[in-house]
Amino acid sequence: MKPKRSFLDWLIILCVIFIFNLPLINVVMTSLKDNKTISQSPPPLVFNPTIAHYRDIFTSSTFSFWRFLNNSLLIALFSSAITLLCCLPAAYASVRLGLGPGWLISFVANLRSVPLVVFAPSVYVLFKQMNLVDSKLGIILIHILVNSPMALLLLASFMQDIPKEIEEAAYLDGANKLLILLKIVFPMLSSSIAAVFILSFVYSWNEFLFALILSIRRSTTLTVGASLFITAWGVQWGRIAAVTTLAVIPPFLFAFYVQKYLVEAFSGGVKE
Repeated sequence: MKPKRSFLDWLIILCVIFIFNLPLINVVMTSLKDNKTISQSPPPLVFNPTIAHYRDIFTSSTFSFWRFLNNSLLIALFSSAITLLCCLPAAYASVRLGLGPGWLISFVANLRSVPLVVFAPSVYVLFKQMNLVDSKLGIILIHILVNSPMALLLLASFMQDIPKEIEEAAYLDGANKLLILLKIVFPMLSSSIAAVFILSFVYSWNEFLFALILSIRRSTTLTVGASLFITAWGVQWGRIAAVTTLAVIPPFLFAFYVQKYLVEAFSGGVKE
């Protein structure tokens, strides 16, 4: 039986949650202030809230909120799904079939530690030659490449937790490698697969660098769209805060709905 938490425990937990969410709280508050209140220093804690900035981003002729939202959703969903489809067989082949040297996964994962801005010029030149600039396909491809090291490393580590005896028993019963992968390995890794999908989705949704250099008009995402309010005449902090607040909602709801898979994956990894 788990011990009950004391009032002090809950107070500490709430304080930690509040501290970590201060940036988000500040963004939400800024989105509800008028421009005059935003420019005040120090910023007032008590003010008359307004939804003018939200109204502006929905009615602006230069800011296509719904198109940017649609682009972000399509790019995040497709890049996350394709990342899983590519990395699941690769992780299984490396862990169970012994394909490739033992250091390969660690090497691929270490590539993710290299600052992405190092690759930005080469990526732009290459994608420009392939006519992938200002296309959702181009951003999806680069997000797959960026997410793959993390996905491959996590899936490989989760697969190592699956007892080999289970697969050997299925093999003796006449199942081939593909059937074992589809009927045994994937179901046992359902929580881990969901966790990797969530992490890939959140990265793709929030990614800014490549979405900025590879988009001009048609493939603009919400993160890049928010930067349109930074102009030579000033920064429209209220509108940026309003877009940021709305952009947080979809991944937050998605992660909240499937949070149990994250807990299961990183506490156990393999579904019994």
